[in-house]
Amino acid sequence: MGIFWTDSGRLRLIWRMLLFIFLLVLFTALGSMAGLPGLPGQTLPILVAALLAGWILLRMDGRRPGALGFYLGRSVGRESLGGLGLGILVAGAVVLGIVALGGVRWAGDAGTLDEYLLAGVAALWLFAIPAAAEEALLRGYLFQALAEGWGAVQALWLTSLLFGLLHLANPNVGPLGFANIVLAGLFLGVVYLKTASLWWVSGAHLGWNWTHGFLADLPVSGLKLVEPPLLEAQIRGADWVSGGAFGPEGSAVATVVLAVAALVLWRASWLRPGARAIEVRPLILAGEDEGPPGGMDEGTWQPLDREKRP
Repeated sequence: MGIFWTDSGRLRLIWRMLLFIFLLVLFTALGSMAGLPGLPGQTLPILVAALLAGWILLRMDGRRPGALGFYLGRSVGRESLGGLGLGILVAGAVVLGIVALGGVRWAGDAGTLDEYLLAGVAALWLFAIPAAAEEALLRGYLFQALAEGWGAVQALWLTSLLFGLLHLANPNVGPLGFANIVLAGLFLGVVYLKTASLWWVSGAHLGWNWTHGFLADLPVSGLKLVEPPLLEAQIRGADWVSGGAFGPEGSAVATVVLAVAALVLWRASWLRPGARAIEVRPLILAGEDEGPPGGMDEGTWQPLDREKRP
């Protein structure tokens, strides 16, 4: 049916991608006019824009907004906490490896336990909106459409590369830091691909940043955003061990941990979509063309390998 539409009357992938980018830029520009302060305020327009653009594109395919991955339901809290715990676990493994190699130590600092706990909650909020914004941007409609059109593996690598490119302007980024950001994108992409849940992957992203920025008092992607009471990190040794001013994401320890984590999760049978994720019919779940997947058994889920539609 020409360069714009497929034989089934659907807008072709390239035009859907361009429309998504146009709407994203438009809505982000409009939202930024509010001039909200702080990192959450600066990234909230991106989150809202990515959601609105994704919802519009999904509506064109006859799907509900929940298909983007931020659906509502009783499983939301469980999935968010599951992702948060996963992110803390993987990020904690990186920090422990750096400690074992002598790359960081901590000294006491002023403050009280109450101040520490309050700072921890504040840090969760500080990192939550940026994490959700980046996930809605890269692992939302963009990931789904690319996975459906080109295949899940291709979408995984492409969005991970874009994730790395988005951080190239960060302070003190180097070749190893860039490579690790791409690997972090692979880790997060696998979490999304296996769960079809932006709650899961946003939680994992939040846990990763919160562990490094608050619990370990270290830079996050080159940015020192949090100064927790009671302890002060002291970076030591070679940058390839400690990560230097870029933080743990600049360490070779992160390279190993992220690669192993992505591989383990890719092969894990326990990480799968919940009933609600299947019910909302995201593009990345196989079997959607054969009928509504609301009654699909969770054990039959598999990543979508190739586009089924022309």
